[in-house]
Amino acid sequence: MDPNPSSELVDNKVNLEIESSDTQPIKRRRRRKSMVWDHFTTETTTSGTTKAFCKHCNKSYAYMSGGKASGTSHLKRHIELGICDKCPNTNLITQRKDETASCPPPKKRRAANNVAMDQDGCNHEMAKMIIMHGYPLHMVEHSGFTSFVKTLRPQFGMPRFDTVHGDCVGMFLSEKQKLSEFIGEIPGGVSLSVDLWLSKESVGYAFVSGHFVDKDWSLSSRLLNVAVVACPDSDVALNQPVAACLSEWKLEGKVSSLTVSQSQVNKTCVDNLRGFLSFKNQHVLNGQLLMGECYARLISSMAKEALAAEEVQGPVKKVRDSVKYVLTNDACGEKFEEVKRLFPASAPYKDLVIDNIGRWDTSYKMLLVAYEHRQVFTCLETCYPGYKISISDEEWRKIESFCLCLKVLFEACEVLIMPKRLTANTFYDVMTKLQLELSRIAMGEEELGNVVSSLRERFDLYWRGCFLVVAVAVVLDPRFKMQHVKETFTESYGEDAEQWIKTVTDAFHDLYQNYSEHNLLDSYVVDHGFAETEVVQEPHFQQQDMPQDANTDEISPQSEQTTESHQQETQPKVERQQNVSEEYQDHTSFTDDVLLEEGSTLVTVGDSFSDFDIEISEMKPELDQYLDDCLVLKSEDFDVLSWWRLNSNNYPTLSKMAADLLSIPFSTVSPESVFDTEVKQMDSYRTSLPRGTLEALLCTKDWLKNQTL
Repeated sequence: MDPNPSSELVDNKVNLEIESSDTQPIKRRRRRKSMVWDHFTTETTTSGTTKAFCKHCNKSYAYMSGGKASGTSHLKRHIELGICDKCPNTNLITQRKDETASCPPPKKRRAANNVAMDQDGCNHEMAKMIIMHGYPLHMVEHSGFTSFVKTLRPQFGMPRFDTVHGDCVGMFLSEKQKLSEFIGEIPGGVSLSVDLWLSKESVGYAFVSGHFVDKDWSLSSRLLNVAVVACPDSDVALNQPVAACLSEWKLEGKVSSLTVSQSQVNKTCVDNLRGFLSFKNQHVLNGQLLMGECYARLISSMAKEALAAEEVQGPVKKVRDSVKYVLTNDACGEKFEEVKRLFPASAPYKDLVIDNIGRWDTSYKMLLVAYEHRQVFTCLETCYPGYKISISDEEWRKIESFCLCLKVLFEACEVLIMPKRLTANTFYDVMTKLQLELSRIAMGEEELGNVVSSLRERFDLYWRGCFLVVAVAVVLDPRFKMQHVKETFTESYGEDAEQWIKTVTDAFHDLYQNYSEHNLLDSYVVDHGFAETEVVQEPHFQQQDMPQDANTDEISPQSEQTTESHQQETQPKVERQQNVSEEYQDHTSFTDDVLLEEGSTLVTVGDSFSDFDIEISEMKPELDQYLDDCLVLKSEDFDVLSWWRLNSNNYPTLSKMAADLLSIPFSTVSPESVFDTEVKQMDSYRTSLPRGTLEALLCTKDWLKNQTL
């Protein structure tokens, strides 16, 4: 006898519950199946198949009896979904299914239906959406949009125009504060670029962007200001936008370079900016770090000029008309494909494309693909009567030569469309290769000699204005240093290479000395706690004997500009230095005021500066050590900024130079606009906005796009 009879009763109860739970789904399925056959009957047709007929509406369904294939789900749907409108108990099975089927707990269901709506959060997200996608502010008043939102969320109160405008401006101010703090932490200076847009109202819009190495030594770029320019063709068109940017973002004395597009502003305007920049910033080599021409705009202008050349204008038009005729005429297109099969190629033919005259890269691709089909076009003249465009063999040769020229320009622009913006040293090899390729084509070109010569002269002029920047930048690449400059200059200039190399060497040393003096003075002021320090400092860049161009007897335009600006800008400072010298004939007898003169740098700081006796020679070991150290091994994943971050303690002055020079932009346009041949136009909606609102919308859009803030 079981000593614990209650345990036997518990076991029996558990077994009964398990048995009941196991049999419940079976019983439920049987009830539902029985319910189905209360509404359906089966009949065998003359063909021997079995069908199920509804007893109420006589609708028939296929049905296979016996085995696992005898499903009734489609018959249940006939009843449950109300397909049979004559069935009195259509919803019976649905009701039973709802009663037996598992469902979320009642509390969760109620919570889902009663979620509190965050009106302020929704307004914030709407403002963010409008900014990021460039939607008009008054879209909140569009009937279609308001109706859609009301249907989506009836509880949402559509904000008024003023509310959305205020939210957008508030977001702009918030993001601007973040950006100001972000820029305040960078290790070096800021390089500016100015892109000028036009409008139908003949008013210009200057987009001033800042490019810099951030505190993590990553290359960053932000749109800082969008200023209205009343007279874009004025000699001082960009002075006010640049000055306002320096003042608003507290960048006086911190600008490393300035890149503008001389294709949109005149030369005098660029010269005025050069003088203004070199006066305000002592590290810019007397304005020689001011790029007078956007690299992307230059290449696009060269391509546009080549496409309009008289030698190729006729053949290009014939090719364009031929492509358009084949692609827009279905019958001709079919004949073209038929003829193409008669000329098999080693590689598959590319599809014909019609170019966009506003983008020169599309014209290049159109000509390139059309040249691949030259035999097909020639044959099409005889086998399709409607095609009456005749392109001669000589014209096809011109197209071939012209494609080679455009290919060189296209490859020179590919560096600008990469997803990751590249440091300035990368452009050295791109530019030197372009110069060599244009020279090579010009020497061997007979069909388009004048076109190629014009392109080479145009780029040589640009190169003489910017070679110092890219050359100094490549010296700051520890994989190359001066060795790479010497090799490329020797290949390009032969016997004249030594002059070009000496110019780069002298500029690099002068720039280093300028940075060294600036850092030492700043360090002394901080260490000794001077509240007011007067620094009278001439730019230390000494004018060197600039090399002559390999193809002309003229001195570099950059040299002439530098000499002129140096004389104009330093004259007041030289006079002041002379006046001081006349007043104090014996520098060694100073007791109240001590003057420290290092080269051409004059500092007046009061009566406590006698212990600051540092010679320039003491600053040279850092530069010599860097140039004498072995080159870093080349690798595909090498990051020059990461290298300088890791070696900033070993080379404190050079690392600041690297942060400034490697962040210099050579393009003022976005990657998607690199191949544009037309100046950007501001649309009518944006020109109708107040200036502050326009700047807030455009700047915030750029800031939101950059997720590092």
